[in-house]
Amino acid sequence: MTAHAIESLRSSTPAAPVALLSSAPAPPPAWMLRGEPAPAPAPPINTYRASVREAILSACRPYALSDWSVAELAALGRGHRFRARSQVLPAGNLPARSLWLLVRGRVSLGKRDAGGRWWQSRELEAGEWIDVSSAWMGDSHPETALALTPAMVHEFPVDEVVGRCINDAALVRVLLACVAACARGATLDKQALLTKDIHARLADWLLERCEPLDDANRGHLQLRQQKKDIASQLGVTPETLSRCLRQMQQEGLLEMDGYRLAFNDLPRLRQLAERRPPRYMR
Repeated sequence: MTAHAIESLRSSTPAAPVALLSSAPAPPPAWMLRGEPAPAPAPPINTYRASVREAILSACRPYALSDWSVAELAALGRGHRFRARSQVLPAGNLPARSLWLLVRGRVSLGKRDAGGRWWQSRELEAGEWIDVSSAWMGDSHPETALALTPAMVHEFPVDEVVGRCINDAALVRVLLACVAACARGATLDKQALLTKDIHARLADWLLERCEPLDDANRGHLQLRQQKKDIASQLGVTPETLSRCLRQMQQEGLLEMDGYRLAFNDLPRLRQLAERRPPRYMR
C-alpha cells in the first residue's frame, strides 16, 4: 500500500468520541446543604418590568432597597398608558386604593379653578411618585395629574403592597421614608410661601433644577415648563415671574436665551435663596 493510500485511510477513520460530560454527580446547592427550603424563583423580567424597577430605584433614592425587594415590588400591580394632555389621576371624593409611580414621560400635578384655568403645583418626570400617600389613608387624591407627554404609569394596589411588606421590613422602612419625604416637602413649600419673597423662592426653585458646570460657580438650566406653570408653582403671576427673571439678569445672576438659562454666580444665587422679607429680619 502506498504512503498516499495509508494517509487517505487515516483521514477517513472516525476519531474516538470525546467525553463532554463528567460522570461525577454535581454537588448539591448551598441551600440544600444548610437544610433550608428551596428559594422561590425570581420574578420574571421583561422590558417594561425592568423600566418599573429603574423607576422604583429612582423614586426611593437615597434610601436603599435590595435587588430582591425591588424585583418583588416591581412584580406587583399593572401599567397604564396615557396620551399627552389626558388625565392620569383625578382629584375628588373617591378613595385612593393604589400607589402611583411615573415610569415614562412627564406629568403635571395641580387643579383647575372655577374658570377652568389649570394651576400647576409641580411637574414630575420618570422615576417620581405621583401619589405615594393617599392610599394608605384611604383618602382621595389631593391633586389632579395630567400627562404632559405620552406617559406610562404603574399602579401598585395598596393591599398587594401590604402583603409584600409583611416579610420585608426594609421595604416598609423605605416606603415610610417616601411618604415622610412628601409630607416634609409640602411643609417646606408652605414655609417658603410664608417666609420668603418671590426673588428668594425663584432662586430656590432655580437652584433645585440647575445643573452645575465644572466650575462650581456656574451652571445652566433648560426650562421644560411654560413660564405660566412655573409662576403657578411659585404663587405669582407670569408677569411677576418675567419681571423677576429680568431683574436677576440685570444683576448678573443669570443669562437668558429663550428657555435656556446660564448662571454665572451660583454662590450669590444661594444667598438670594436664603433671603427673608424685611419684617422677618427685625
